[in-house]
Amino acid sequence: MPTVFSRTREQLSRLVLRKLAVAGASDVSADMDIVYEAIDLRLKEMHRLGIFWRKVTTVPISFAVAASSATASAGVGDILFPIKMTIKNGSLDDPVDIIDIRTFAAIKDKDYTGIPQKALWDRSAGFVFWPIPLTATTAKLVYEKIADDTAAGTAPDIDVSMLRWLKDVIAYDLSDEFVKDEGKIQRWRQDAILAEKNIRKLNALSVDYTPVAVDNFDDRPANPTGRTDYGWYQ
Repeated sequence: MPTVFSRTREQLSRLVLRKLAVAGASDVSADMDIVYEAIDLRLKEMHRLGIFWRKVTTVPISFAVAASSATASAGVGDILFPIKMTIKNGSLDDPVDIIDIRTFAAIKDKDYTGIPQKALWDRSAGFVFWPIPLTATTAKLVYEKIADDTAAGTAPDIDVSMLRWLKDVIAYDLSDEFVKDEGKIQRWRQDAILAEKNIRKLNALSVDYTPVAVDNFDDRPANPTGRTDYGWYQ
């Protein structure tokens, strides 16, 4: 039987509304619109507060770098932060260090030309290269993406394993909007704190266990006696 790995924003919103005790809400109701907005705001905020979940495209994007121009645009508007950049140098992809504004300011000869070695990100889609390229070339960029807004009938831009916890965060965000009492708001605040922690845990890197060498494997049970002559094990 097929396995489904997605849940729509409507399904997530109904979970939130059930926790908010809003009965009989339909997909076109004003209540659903309020929840959609809250989800989008939270997706953007949580992603910028720290990496709650990874969103990296493994294939780098390529963009043109013009000759005699220090600036170039990657042509995308969803860069949360750049991860790795290379620049075409003949048949090679030379690494480019992505630097901060202080490092860039410390460069004395900003008009120096050559194969770019460093790039300053403008926190949008643009980069300032140093040295300034002598010939037109191509840069390649791998970057962490900003979470997308939700859309009707599609899955929110978050791993499906995290949706149960995201529901608790959104319900807390809307507790004032739906006029909940202070005691419930404080309890939901604790739910939201726990939810953020669990979302981070669900983002933890999962890898295979290190292989165990079995050439000197001892499958005897643990020694309960403290003896060292193995006489306890019969």
